[in-house]
Amino acid sequence: MENFMKKICIIHNDNKESAKLILEDIKEYLRNKIIKVISVKEIAKADFVVVIGGDGTLLRAFQKIKNKNTKIIAINAGTLGFITEIRKDLYKEILDDILNDNFNIEERYFLTVKIGNKTYEALNEVYLTKDNIKRNIVSSEIYVENKFLSEFKGDGVILSTPTGSTAYSLSAGGPVVTPELRLFLITPIAPHNLNTRPLILSGDLNICLNLSKPSEQAYITIDGNIHQKISRDDTIEIKYSTETLKLIIPKNRNYFEVLREKLKWGENLC
Repeated sequence: MENFMKKICIIHNDNKESAKLILEDIKEYLRNKIIKVISVKEIAKADFVVVIGGDGTLLRAFQKIKNKNTKIIAINAGTLGFITEIRKDLYKEILDDILNDNFNIEERYFLTVKIGNKTYEALNEVYLTKDNIKRNIVSSEIYVENKFLSEFKGDGVILSTPTGSTAYSLSAGGPVVTPELRLFLITPIAPHNLNTRPLILSGDLNICLNLSKPSEQAYITIDGNIHQKISRDDTIEIKYSTETLKLIIPKNRNYFEVLREKLKWGENLC
């Protein structure tokens, strides 16, 4: 019987009281269901991972989910919750749908980022920034399929996925891109040259990012969680993974409604 039982791993934001309450409620709700709750140590065996918190919690959980066939139920217990968009009053309905194998999945593309002999994954973005607040600017170069694209001078540069288009890239002036697309958003951070503007490239390309003179050192940050200091000898290789992250979404979910609700898109704010 246990071989056919669905396995669920639950990850929650332990710093949020609302997330703790939802966690206890879910455990109680699942107590008599044909579902086995497993620990984070066994996450590779999970059919589903329930994430309770905000988008930051989901991004941290993403680093733990190595089996990308695992389906994610992201419950919002944070403030904005753009990716963790399942409201806490809807999660029981979603869990019941899982039991009945009746749910909708949205696949999200993500990046692989190679720095030296280490490879990371980025659901939102990878960005390069100054290593010291005393430095005026950082200089970097981007190559696309080994062809020189441009030099970027300023506070840094962001390479974002469509999922990350509503995160740091948006704050830096990048466009919102619907998440089903597979492409790169290159967004300069406070560019020194005002004619340096955001650029969108095909997701089929391979991109290399490195420092250029006079910059000697900088930081690479991945999804706001992984930070690595780099030098001019380092090359950051960025491309799309062949896998996708699978998010379970509400059946009546409409991305444009999410834009209007979360970002107040198109509303008169005055």
